[in-house]
Amino acid sequence: MGRQTGTEGGAMAVDYVENEMLEMNLSPCLESLRQPFGFTSRRSASEVSGINVVGMVQGTGSSTKIMAVTAHFDHLGSREGSVYNGADDNASGTAAMLEMARYFTINPPIHSIIFAGLDAEEVGLQGARALVASSCVSGKDVAIDINMDMISRSLKGELYASGTLHFPGTRPILESLAPRDGVTLLFGHDVPGTGSEDWTNSSDHGPFYQAGIPFVYFGVEDHPGYHQPTDDFEEITPDFYYQTAELILDAVLSFDAQLDDISFD
Repeated sequence: MGRQTGTEGGAMAVDYVENEMLEMNLSPCLESLRQPFGFTSRRSASEVSGINVVGMVQGTGSSTKIMAVTAHFDHLGSREGSVYNGADDNASGTAAMLEMARYFTINPPIHSIIFAGLDAEEVGLQGARALVASSCVSGKDVAIDINMDMISRSLKGELYASGTLHFPGTRPILESLAPRDGVTLLFGHDVPGTGSEDWTNSSDHGPFYQAGIPFVYFGVEDHPGYHQPTDDFEEITPDFYYQTAELILDAVLSFDAQLDDISFD
C-alpha cells in the first residue's frame, strides 16, 4: 500500500522490519526496537506519529566508537488510485540494511553498529531527526552514518557515494574497495550551492551531518520510476542490486576495521 507514514501500509512495514530484527535477535538500542516519535505534517499542519525500528549489534572491541547503518522504509502511499510501491525508494536500502544486520549477528564487528529502519523520510527526514535526537545517538560516540537510499536500479550500473567532499577521510577507504562486476562507484553530489544536485541533506544522513557526524550516502541518480507508481520490483536491476549491496557491505567492513585510525577531515 505504499508504506506512507501513519497509514495501515506504514504500520505493516514497521511490523515487517521489527519481526526481521527480532528473528535475528538484535538488541534494542533503547528499551524497545520500536522508537515512536511525533511531528507536524508540512502539508496539513496536523500531528503525525511515526515509528523507527532500531537495533544494535555489539562490537567485540573496547572502542567507544559506534557506526550507524540507516535506511528509510516509508514511501508515498497511494495517490489518486495508484499505489507507489517504492521498490527502489527505499525497499532496496531497507532490505540491504536488514541483511547486513543479519551478517553482523553471525560475524560480529569490532565496533558496535546501530541498524536503523527509519520512518517518515519522505516528509522531511523526520525519523532520522528523531533518531539523532534520541539517546541512541545523542551523547554517544557515533563516528559515521552509512545511509542507503535507492541502490537497486541503474541501467548504467552507476552507484554514487556522496559526502566525501565534506569528509575527505572517507574517500581513500571507498577507493580501496575491490571492484564489483557491473558497478561503477562514483563520487559527487555533495557540492554546496548546486541545488538539487547536492544530496548533502536529501536523505536520512542529513540530520547526522547537521549534528556534526560524518556520513557516506549510497544511492543512484533519479530514474524514470523516482516518486512514480512505476517504482516497482519488476523494474529493479537485480544483478546491479546484488553487487551494490555487497560493495556497501565491504565499505562497512572497511570502516569498522579502520574506524579508530581515520581522520575524517
